[in-house]
Amino acid sequence: MTMSAETLHQLYAAMAPWLAVSLLLLGRNPFLSRVRMVGSLTLSFFLLCFPVEEWSMFSWIRMVEPNPSFTLTGLLGVLLYERLSGKKIFRPEDWNAAWLVGTLAVLILYPMGLGLTHIDPYAWGWNSILPLAIAAAATSLLLKANRFGIILILPLVGSLLHLQESTNFWDTLIDPIYGAVSLVAVTILVVARLRLQA
Repeated sequence: MTMSAETLHQLYAAMAPWLAVSLLLLGRNPFLSRVRMVGSLTLSFFLLCFPVEEWSMFSWIRMVEPNPSFTLTGLLGVLLYERLSGKKIFRPEDWNAAWLVGTLAVLILYPMGLGLTHIDPYAWGWNSILPLAIAAAATSLLLKANRFGIILILPLVGSLLHLQESTNFWDTLIDPIYGAVSLVAVTILVVARLRLQA
């Protein structure tokens, strides 16, 4: 039986909320039992299915963010794997690259939405310019052994497989949550560097 496109889109859109809620339930305790791990992953699923005003929590979340970026989903996946395994697979430089790419994407894309420019970069997401630029950035990071380059491949794969409801490449790369976290992280990094130089 072939899965419909709508079902595929819903399954993908559910991944980021499930990963995020699972991380919250796991907490920061460094000693996690197998029961705690399985229980947290299972409970997060049922919480997202819990009905509120006849809609599941997932449906309410999807109203706010219908297209979580593959970048955000990939980073949440990294965090969850690190939390469950107790192993660090992303180094500080990998996270720094993630926040820098997110910040650059926000600064390019969102000023138009705020009416600060007449250029419409969102239109770039419907042609080959943006995917080629991201492919080049991912290749550059991988050549430098930066592991965020692997995550940056996910928007390209997700776009080719049509896993999102949106057909614009920007939506595979950036979303408001990833963008906001990136801006905060880069601001913290800049302030910390300025304090070291003072």
